Amino acid sequence: MAKTGCAALLGFLLCVQMLLLPEDAQGQGRGQTLWHEDEQRMQLGLKLFPVSIGALESLETALGPDGRLLVLVVYDGPSNSALQAADYFKSAAKVRGHRLQVEVLTAADLDAYTGPHPGGIFIASVGLNPGRLRAWSERQRTLVFSPFDGAVEDGAVVGLHVAERILPIVNLTQAERAGVQFKPYFLEEARYYESFQDIDRRANFLLNFAFFMQWPASAFDSASAPLRYCVLGSPELSSSLKRTLAGEQVAGRPLQLANDQEQIPWRRCHILYLDHRAAESASRVLAEVDGAPVLTVGDTEGMVRAGGILSMVRENGRLHPMINSEAAARAGIQISSKLLRLATLVQASGTGKTR
Repeated sequence: MAKTGCAALLGFLLCVQMLLLPEDAQGQGRGQTLWHEDEQRMQLGLKLFPVSIGALESLETALGPDGRLLVLVVYDGPSNSALQAADYFKSAAKVRGHRLQVEVLTAADLDAYTGPHPGGIFIASVGLNPGRLRAWSERQRTLVFSPFDGAVEDGAVVGLHVAERILPIVNLTQAERAGVQFKPYFLEEARYYESFQDIDRRANFLLNFAFFMQWPASAFDSASAPLRYCVLGSPELSSSLKRTLAGEQVAGRPLQLANDQEQIPWRRCHILYLDHRAAESASRVLAEVDGAPVLTVGDTEGMVRAGGILSMVRENGRLHPMINSEAAARAGIQISSKLLRLATLVQASGTGKTR
């Protein structure tokens, strides 16, 4: 099942460049009701929405008596784009073996909707009120997907991240509020949206971890040498962490964030944060620091199972530590029993257990 979903996601990523061709290269004669950038996002969203639904942990409550999977297409204003989206979904391939049952609703209709539980809601109009996006996902307990710029920040659960690569972006906070859970392969590929408060909270965790660790003396050049933090893949966290560490000390050592221009070897870091956005480099970096006294910290379960030491993952709306104690032992880092009792302990392979 996961392999099928992963293949669909990879297929989506491969089709992106074709969809991003200039309009005259894609063919003429299509009556657009959206600005061109929004229309491009709409076309990408049509591909990604079924993939996102297929990545949900459970679909059973959204299946009708005939086995079809209910999805809602929602619009506000002109209905052209919503009707085009509905036609596409009706003719689309099955999602985990289920044909789609598609209903088109106005935003006002969805505000009052009390029908069967939908597997997902596709937003076909730009500029819907953020409060509506959040309310729909929380009231219907389902995925709200919008392909338009800024929608995930406004409260949609999933949208499009457009940069050097086109990827899904997930609002983890809103997903948790709506009770939406994704399969691991999807979260490993996706980008995450976090509010400034969430980023600051993550920076505070990184600060506090230093108080629960003991490094070997050989990890430092001297008794007063700083404890060095490094961040790979998250400029936002780097900025927050720089403010958080200012003036702080642990065991008489100042806490220092490595400057991007320093280009120090990863093995010279004491706490190395690997953001999920650096996934392509993570395996190489983990191999480079393996056995060195470096506390590797990430934000996915996959990172600790791949040999990292600690990850901060979301559980019941809060950040929760997962620890690979075998990786910590290889690094010569001792972790406080207090933190171990709070954490979920995992191994590089096999299932995790909670202590």
